[in-house]
Amino acid sequence: MTSKNHRTRRRIQFLKYLFGFKLTPVGRVAVLGIFLSAVGVLTVEIPIYQIFIALVFLFGLVEFVGFWMRPRLSLSATFPEKVTVEEEATGFITVKNEGRWPAFDVMCVFFGLPKVVEHTNAYMSIPVLASGEQAVLPVTLIPRRRGEYALPPARVHSTFPFNMMRFGKNSVDVGKLTVLPRFHRLETFPLPFSSRYQLGGILVDSSLGDSPEYVGNREYVYGEPAKRLDFRAWARVGKPIVREYQDEFCSRVAIVLDTLVMSPWAQWKQHSDSLEAAVSITASIADKLNEQETMIDVFAAGPDLFLFQTAAGTTHFDSILEILAAVEMTRHNPLEQLSPALRDSLESISTVVCVFLDWDESREELTRQIAEAGCAMRVLLVTPQRHESFPVDVEPFSWHAPQDIFDGSVAEL
Repeated sequence: MTSKNHRTRRRIQFLKYLFGFKLTPVGRVAVLGIFLSAVGVLTVEIPIYQIFIALVFLFGLVEFVGFWMRPRLSLSATFPEKVTVEEEATGFITVKNEGRWPAFDVMCVFFGLPKVVEHTNAYMSIPVLASGEQAVLPVTLIPRRRGEYALPPARVHSTFPFNMMRFGKNSVDVGKLTVLPRFHRLETFPLPFSSRYQLGGILVDSSLGDSPEYVGNREYVYGEPAKRLDFRAWARVGKPIVREYQDEFCSRVAIVLDTLVMSPWAQWKQHSDSLEAAVSITASIADKLNEQETMIDVFAAGPDLFLFQTAAGTTHFDSILEILAAVEMTRHNPLEQLSPALRDSLESISTVVCVFLDWDESREELTRQIAEAGCAMRVLLVTPQRHESFPVDVEPFSWHAPQDIFDGSVAEL
């Protein structure tokens, strides 16, 4: 049984190779013509058998010429590592003909490219590449969905003669493509802040060191460090005076992204759109906070737990986008593993922004823990439509439909 299954898999792999790579669209039409005209082999009295013989002979000729004229190439490739959804990612493959004969109709194709990534210029070709000559072949991919994709090797081949089959085993690795979420910039995003002291204050946000800000002078109080004495002011007023400093506070905002979907699989497309909209609005919020030089922490849990914490003076917005690119939907409650990680950080967080896909007891419990920790909070719900279980007692709270987020209608939160 194992041997039989192995042979079956080999046949399936061969058919995928034959129809997915070896045969061009023209070649597939010709193969269909062979099958349709095969009835002609039953009798020579039906003229259609001549079409069958002609197509078989043509395939034999193409295979013979293509095999002997197959190109021998050396390849190198440069491809972008990151791109945004629906944007073109154009790479360049440098092709050099190492054979003794010219290479004709040199093209590139990806065998096994993810369905959400489209190769838009797959039929662009180098008509003739003389022996020893070098040329650059541009390759343009457009991703339709965010994510991290390990791209298959780019296969550079020839379709000479007659553009019916592909010949040549030349390939080059192009690496991984990270597709970042698309988002619209927010005009305003007011946040409630708690007075949570951060070591170093806003001076650490903008520079090295941890000096507090000088705000004026006052009389000396016994026990204060001598380095704070202002001798010039002491000489003027005739009594000890010290410089007064004010410890600065800085805002540290945590964004909690919910990926839990409990709805039936029949509604997968609808709730997949909700997750994509939630990711998009999370990117918009992070962009706005980055604009305000706010320290941002990101907590997202799906099949994997993502935890991103910025150090003082940094935001690394690009890293946040990479995390959002990799977040996936889950049907198992991620808050069970996310809550402990968030709870350990609440002492240093001023405000928590929760982006939820629904409202239930586990989400309500999470918001209660945040409130009890003394953090200010903002809750956003991203769902196709409102329903009665929404948290009317949570303030500030806002609801947003996925389509409004995709359209860029949500400019103010």
